[in-house]
Amino acid sequence: MRRALALCAAAWACAPGSAVMAHPHVFIDAAAALIVNDDGDLAALRIGWSYDAFYSLVMIEDRGLDADGDGTPEPAQLEAFAGQDVDWAAGFPGDVTLGMGGDPVPLAPPIRHRALYENGRIITTHIRPLTTPITDWAEAVTLQIYDPSYFVAYEVPVMPTVEGADCTVTRTRADTARAQAEYGDKLAAVDVSDDPFAAVDLGDIGVLFADSFSVTCAAR
Repeated sequence: MRRALALCAAAWACAPGSAVMAHPHVFIDAAAALIVNDDGDLAALRIGWSYDAFYSLVMIEDRGLDADGDGTPEPAQLEAFAGQDVDWAAGFPGDVTLGMGGDPVPLAPPIRHRALYENGRIITTHIRPLTTPITDWAEAVTLQIYDPSYFVAYEVPVMPTVEGADCTVTRTRADTARAQAEYGDKLAAVDVSDDPFAAVDLGDIGVLFADSFSVTCAAR
């Protein structure tokens, strides 16, 4: 995925009037569901990403998903592509964070990949098992979906759900005005005089733009 992201970045950087290496370059509508197993343990996350139309075209071209050139990716090509957008190096968190009691909850690598094409957008889904299922989760579980570098901008248009338990999910929206101001200050402080196309490291800037979801479940 990161190779295709670089191609997308190049396309944006070369666009007339575009800001040099401005963020973000890719826009994703994300969906999430917490999966509770038959024993009542929090066992996994189901994650869905709906890529913006422009980046979907980039992936279709870069990955050769439209072999016959009719403008629509073939099902067989999409099936073969499934999972390649999350082919991360070991240890990469995958833009999804789960926490409980202020501590991070480790997630295993993604499995059960699917890819489809709807309304001009590539949509992929995968499962992120918890490294160790949570058996006692009387405390609220928190979920965030974001890219720390803010190269990818995530929106979560539909509230996350919980499969297999009676739970309440609440959203705390990011302070986007504050995030934009801090983001602008960090960009203004970057010296690009030597290489205007160099990648800019702004630290974990993406978290400022990320909504936070709190999941509270009925006592078992």
